[in-house]
Amino acid sequence: MWLRTTPITAVITLALFVPAKADDPCGGQARLLATLNRPTVGFSACAVYPGTAVFEIGYQNQASDAQRQAQYPQNFLRLGLRPRFELDVIGPNELNQRRISGAADSGLGFKYELPPRGRFTIGIDGLYTGPNGNAAFSAGNASLAGNLDVSYNLDPTTAIGTTIALSSTGGYDATGNHGRYGVTTPSFLITKQLRGNYQLYAEYVYPSKLAPDIGGRAFVDYGVQKLLNRKFEIDAELGHSITADRALAFSYIGVGVGIQLGTSP
Repeated sequence: MWLRTTPITAVITLALFVPAKADDPCGGQARLLATLNRPTVGFSACAVYPGTAVFEIGYQNQASDAQRQAQYPQNFLRLGLRPRFELDVIGPNELNQRRISGAADSGLGFKYELPPRGRFTIGIDGLYTGPNGNAAFSAGNASLAGNLDVSYNLDPTTAIGTTIALSSTGGYDATGNHGRYGVTTPSFLITKQLRGNYQLYAEYVYPSKLAPDIGGRAFVDYGVQKLLNRKFEIDAELGHSITADRALAFSYIGVGVGIQLGTSP
């Protein structure tokens, strides 16, 4: 199971945002909070402002009965090319699991943000990664994903949303045989902005499949973000599975930063 940085094999969800202005929920002083994908499992509905770049970097440590895995720098580079359209560079990302270390698959993606519709914001993402990572962490074949992100602003500081994500990826079963499989991932999330440019979130995610021979597993993700200024964000996260099967149970913690280069309104 990977959470954020393994190439689009399991979970792509919606990171909601704090509304800034009635005519532009993705803009204003809190634009970076609105735009960032991290620290949630998935993606915001807001695209990067044209002429700017956003770097998302972090560290995550996941533990289960079977193993402990660290991943860093969870690199995701987003380039604003045109109004409401961005190009994404996925990776590189290093994983360390017991005595095994190596890179996950890397690739490219895009996001298109539809014109604002009142309190709704809608984004469409497409991502591709090739089997270019370490054999222990690669999907073993090209992976493709597409997701529809929909958010709704309840009030000036609170937002809810859902994402339906579809992906085609690959992996290895318990006997070591490789196979391609599809994953459907619905997710639900709520965010709340507090004074001092803090933001809290809680997220529920359910990937329908974890491997060719393993079914779905739900998990929840909580976190806090702090906007230090218009171009720099820090965050911390905590997550854990919802399952009675000890073999599938896990928990994780993580920290990270979001950095914007270039000037936006």
